[in-house]
Amino acid sequence: MRLINMAEDGDSDWVRLNVGGTMYETTRTTLANLKSQFLDRLLAEDSGFSRPADGVYKIDRDPEVFRVLLNFGRHGQLLLNSHVTADMLEADADFYILGQHVRSAIDALSEDSCADSAQKYFEAKKAMRKKRNHLHTPPSMKN
Repeated sequence: MRLINMAEDGDSDWVRLNVGGTMYETTRTTLANLKSQFLDRLLAEDSGFSRPADGVYKIDRDPEVFRVLLNFGRHGQLLLNSHVTADMLEADADFYILGQHVRSAIDALSEDSCADSAQKYFEAKKAMRKKRNHLHTPPSMKN
């Protein structure tokens, strides 16, 4: 399957995607590392999909989850943030029809109790920041 030349400036390795309203520019190599049947098909020259006039492929999915998956393509590990859960990753792994190596990493994350601990850590940190900001707000500005 041959990928479409996405860049008009001759830099054919770069791909532009709008995922859930967030613009991503990445390389074909990074996307290929995900072994996504969906993305491979979408960007294939013989896919039957016409190239968008603006050169940006639009995908109606959660941009934060896509960011985690994209970083997996770059670094080979799941770098979570406070908004993404293992369940969200599993749902998008199904949507993008990701390779087994990505699914295995997600499964390991799901089985790891540290994933829950990391989520709780981010939530606690956010609550502490909110409380600290509230404490430092002058009385005249509090509700």
